[in-house]
Amino acid sequence: MMSILFKTEAYLPYDCFTTIFDIDYNKLYENGKKIILIDIDNTIMPYDTSIPTSKELELFEKIQSIGFKVIFISNNHKNRVKSIADAFNVKYVYKAYKPLKSGFRRALKLIEYSDKKEIITIGDQMITDILGSNRSKLDGILVKPIKRKNEKWYTKLNRISENRVIRKMEKKYPEIAKKIIELRREIIENKM
Repeated sequence: MMSILFKTEAYLPYDCFTTIFDIDYNKLYENGKKIILIDIDNTIMPYDTSIPTSKELELFEKIQSIGFKVIFISNNHKNRVKSIADAFNVKYVYKAYKPLKSGFRRALKLIEYSDKKEIITIGDQMITDILGSNRSKLDGILVKPIKRKNEKWYTKLNRISENRVIRKMEKKYPEIAKKIIELRREIIENKM
């Protein structure tokens, strides 16, 4: 596992979007994606929110009406993940321990699929969501975190590591790095 952690490629997203509302789900479905594994906190809703809005619920109704199977995959505890997943009427994996593969394996056991190419993941963190997706050989979409102000201390540490990865990415994958930087509308400091 340690060798992949040092490879810039391990953090490359399949694509980047500002929010989950900006993703063209019809196009993903036409391109063969049938299953979405999606993070909750700061991807669908902020950490300090536990009740979904009608806009979020409508989006997931639309996604499921297209034909997608949706599973929430979160590092958060069972009570939070279950209550939110129940509101959306989707399956879920809590304490996924992303970027480890175990949570992704647990999610894949909840569904039938014939090829991992049918699966797309969506999340706001390169260190957990994208690295975990790539380690599990799944395509991962990176979205801008909804609300960084109230992130947990360990997520803030992950953001520092992400900045280092993005700086390395700028050398080898400048277009993707630029897209991620623009996505976040942040200036990545050269010193850390």
